[in-house]
Amino acid sequence: MTTSDLVKITQKELGSPTQFRRFFKKELSDFSINLMTKARTLGLQFSKDELGDLALSACRMNDHGVILKEKNRRYISKNLLKNWFHNKIFPFSVEIELLDEDLLKLLLFSIEMTFQMFSGCTRATVTQKGFRQRRRTFDAIITDQFVGKLGEIVVKKFLESHFNVKIKLDWEISKHVERYRNDIMNAKHEVSIKTSLTLSGIWAEADVGYDFGIFVKCSVPQPTILQFFVETSGFEKLLSIAENSFDTNDEVFLEYLNSLRNRFIESRKTTTTIKGIVCGYFKTIEHETVKEGANLKYLGKVREERFIVPLKSLKCTLVDWKYFLEENEIL
Repeated sequence: MTTSDLVKITQKELGSPTQFRRFFKKELSDFSINLMTKARTLGLQFSKDELGDLALSACRMNDHGVILKEKNRRYISKNLLKNWFHNKIFPFSVEIELLDEDLLKLLLFSIEMTFQMFSGCTRATVTQKGFRQRRRTFDAIITDQFVGKLGEIVVKKFLESHFNVKIKLDWEISKHVERYRNDIMNAKHEVSIKTSLTLSGIWAEADVGYDFGIFVKCSVPQPTILQFFVETSGFEKLLSIAENSFDTNDEVFLEYLNSLRNRFIESRKTTTTIKGIVCGYFKTIEHETVKEGANLKYLGKVREERFIVPLKSLKCTLVDWKYFLEENEIL
């Protein structure tokens, strides 16, 4: 390692995503620009904040040995961190256009699921588990449903693009709570696919009762559901209806309309995409469960017993995924 390859970092910067983002933009600015350029050659669009959050996860778990220690000092190796992105992030990243067939299915599924929850047609609840049974709003539940199943679509796209397979997802809305429904219906074993919007996370998880756990990190536009209506011109139609309904002297709301229409025009200049990173999978038989109440670094207290595995120990190479498909008789 050369001196120019190493960048000093403090434990405080590692402990705070906000401070790490500032550190990343300041100390690794050229490094991040080079990463963004490399990603674009692969058809991927990463922002500096996204790269910073991903880099934080690599540093926190010291994956690929990206953090070097010397006495009480810590250094990031830019070369090892670059290799980590090139080997563990870019090859396993999937970008999906917002109006892709599978995402449209997911939107309709999420909306219908939420309607059924509120009408009592399904045993699923409108309270949010883990937050003292806090009751969620209609739109919050739609978003939760959408995000929760998003990783399944990312895995489907990833496996189908790299292997000659067909992945079948479960789109049925059951009237009963089924704790161990298989996320890949044509898999021989029980497979759990978990999605996280936290790019800096370092843990994968699966509920007790599953044979395999797959973990996916996703970056989605905000607000997600509204963006669908912008992309399909549904939002523009709403503005037109409002414009025809308002009095021509209603200057306040006419100004709001113009502002919103300008926002709409700007948002349509680029194609909206959702990005997913398939972090890997683990076999639950090879791990012990983590008990309720345990405290894990950068995660906090575990709210219920389940499998929780460090991301850096996941099986993630294409050879690993071939074994996964073979074990589940999908090939």
